[in-house]
Amino acid sequence: MFFMKHLFYCLVTLVPAFLFAQQKVDTSIVEEPRYDTTSIEIESTNSFYFCSRLYKIPRDCEKEDQSNCCSFSSQVFLGYRSLSTGQFSCYDGTSLSWTYFETDDQAKSSFDGYPPQIKKQMKEFKQEKIKLFICDQEAIAYKLNYTTIDGYKLNEIIAYVKINGKHVSVHVHSQKELKSSKEMQPIFQQILRF
Repeated sequence: MFFMKHLFYCLVTLVPAFLFAQQKVDTSIVEEPRYDTTSIEIESTNSFYFCSRLYKIPRDCEKEDQSNCCSFSSQVFLGYRSLSTGQFSCYDGTSLSWTYFETDDQAKSSFDGYPPQIKKQMKEFKQEKIKLFICDQEAIAYKLNYTTIDGYKLNEIIAYVKINGKHVSVHVHSQKELKSSKEMQPIFQQILRF
């Protein structure tokens, strides 16, 4: 009796599996996505680290002039013990983004390859070598001014530098032409000097 009872339970559970296995699969049905968590995006509105220093984020967001309403974002990748990228940006369109690289060659390659890529896509393009210090370290840097095919004027500084043993590629974007770091918000002046 005990054996028959277990045999009955096995048949009851296996019969539906066999029946469904014999049905034709409808390939027109789109499966729900499956997500692999290989990275997550993080944001901060109070502080961020750059060059192994902690910076307070200005959050003057209630004023009419919101140039000091800023935030930080980054992605944390699976297998990395620290942030490999970061972006600090303010509502007036000024931003500082960076990527850490394993080697100097990788950082230099990223730096050298960027201007030719941008130049191909723009109506007008101007590149000028500048003297730039990032966290008190002299960087190799260019100031780029370009106009898109749609007529938008953009201003950017690109650089690469070694800071605290890390190779980093840096981009500074602004909606106005950058002649000196003294024209930028105080938070940027703490990081950049040109």
